[in-house]
Amino acid sequence: MRFFSIRGLSERNRMSREVGNLNAVKDFNRGVVWTAGRKDSRIGHPLPERKTLNPIGQRLDERRASMKFFHAADIHLDSPLRNLALEDPAQVERIRRATREAFRGLIDRSIEEEVSLLLLAGDLFDKDNPNMQMVHFLRHELARLAEHDIRVVIVKGNHDADNRIGRFLELPSNTVVLDDSAPQQVAFPDLGVAVTGQSFRPGPVTGNLALSYPPPLPGFFNIAMLHTSLSGSPDHDPYAPCTLSDLLSRGYDYWALGHIHQGEVLSRDPAVVYPGNLQGRHAKETGPKGAMLAETDGVRLVSLDFVPMDVFRWSPVSVDISGIRDPGELATVLRGKFEELRRTAEGRPSAVRVTLSGRSSLPSFLLDRPDALRHLVLEVAAEVSLDDLWIEKVRRETRREIEHPEAVVDSDFAAILSEVVQDREALHSALDNDLSALVRLLPEELREEISRTGAADPASLLPALLEVLYGPEESL
Repeated sequence: MRFFSIRGLSERNRMSREVGNLNAVKDFNRGVVWTAGRKDSRIGHPLPERKTLNPIGQRLDERRASMKFFHAADIHLDSPLRNLALEDPAQVERIRRATREAFRGLIDRSIEEEVSLLLLAGDLFDKDNPNMQMVHFLRHELARLAEHDIRVVIVKGNHDADNRIGRFLELPSNTVVLDDSAPQQVAFPDLGVAVTGQSFRPGPVTGNLALSYPPPLPGFFNIAMLHTSLSGSPDHDPYAPCTLSDLLSRGYDYWALGHIHQGEVLSRDPAVVYPGNLQGRHAKETGPKGAMLAETDGVRLVSLDFVPMDVFRWSPVSVDISGIRDPGELATVLRGKFEELRRTAEGRPSAVRVTLSGRSSLPSFLLDRPDALRHLVLEVAAEVSLDDLWIEKVRRETRREIEHPEAVVDSDFAAILSEVVQDREALHSALDNDLSALVRLLPEELREEISRTGAADPASLLPALLEVLYGPEESL
């Protein structure tokens, strides 16, 4: 999915920007890493590290004309399954391996696209569970990138900050994890790119980290990395809160964000981007998941594309069964839903949560037996596709359709029901007497609660009871 492609924009004069007094801390694979210090010096002023800073003076036209990079976040390697109701062991195992396979796919695609840089914006890990198998997997995948001269820059998120796995992980030479004590800048003169970011420390990160980021490096395409909730999200804990205006005011060309699992481009110039997580982990993380592929000409961002990386997708299927009266009709509706789902899944399996809603006239042997209903859904899914549709759960949010008393076969009982419907005051009085007798039998604390809330008031119970017995008000 291409979000935009920009060419021919007027070049902004970056050489006039201020730069802080940056203290070089180490060389890094033909790049240089700095930690922000005082911010009262400008380019050209004499600094003690002048020889170290010489690479900044390299001319843009001596560098690579264009450069591609991947931006991914929230990998959550080996994330545990949540609320999984799949029955097929093979499907369960594929889901268990999904986060690793998605990450391996990201490495494959990075090599295929010949990117120069991979940015991982937090939550590479999921839980603090030291696992040497995971350590070996991660080191091997990052080393594959090193063989193709692809650099990797990582900031730690809230799931990574105090994760013990990092203690066992010896990173290959192409990879750097940015510091958690202050923002760091990594300059790659051969690429014409500088990356700034700060990792999380253990514990809640409640301060606005973005405000402490130093000014961009002149003459470079400047990328900032940050794991943040921005102004807040109902589905995510607040970490490193800041506003979009805070980010836009810093002067960077691309903000590589993480933490929010739903991908979104918040701004295009400059780019402020959440790629979303790489692989959906549970039934609420639906739809395509992946990473952002960006290209710069060394001065500006010229293209930005979403690239799906998920190995399967969580997909909700909702069916309104109002008016459906037989299993064959329900099967036809389900078949159409499943076929449409396969057409939009881009060749990936779908873990499907089916929700049936509405007022139903289906036979009781089907509607009142969850096992029979699930069996019908499974049969239809297998008919559409044996391998690509995994029925994770079948949920019922239905109510049985009740016939109007006048439609019931003539009998004494039907006559009584019709009489009650016509005299609601009598029904109200009868309910009042019966409920009062029941309340007197309850313990004292329950009687007080019922009296306080009015739970036994026939006026509040009558409308609901009538609807259950006779259908909605408009049908009477």
